[in-house]
Amino acid sequence: MFDAQLKIHTEELMMAADKSTPAQPMTVVETTQSRPNTSIGELFGELSNQISTLIRGEIELTKVKATALAKKAGAGGGMLAVAGVFALYLLGWVFHTIELALATSMADWAASLITAGILLLIVIILAAVGAILLKKGMKDKPEPQVNMKLNVAAAKKGLGK
Repeated sequence: MFDAQLKIHTEELMMAADKSTPAQPMTVVETTQSRPNTSIGELFGELSNQISTLIRGEIELTKVKATALAKKAGAGGGMLAVAGVFALYLLGWVFHTIELALATSMADWAASLITAGILLLIVIILAAVGAILLKKGMKDKPEPQVNMKLNVAAAKKGLGK
């Protein structure tokens, strides 16, 4: 195990994250198994260097992975936002179609009024449900000042003041 070279490469990951430019290897640490004149202190020094190199490599790997994830998530979020905008346009057309369908059997103004009434009913129901959920969510609101006062009181009591 010690006679192999320890190489930390981010090349494959960088090429997967950004296909345009390959990365260079970070560090190459060479070790050999048979070193009869090497002291324990030198071995521990090498071990320390290898561990710190390994940790730096893992940090770099995590940075590259996070960057790739952020790029993909950003593109996905943008696509979802565009889809949401088009869905709102579609919703408008659906209600316009409902209005036109109603207008075939009644006056245009009555069809528009019924469609507006349907939209108003939907808005009122959604607003009521949203207000109820918001009130429920506010019950669990964290109040750090209360906990801070309790911590200060406990510290004073513990110090005997």
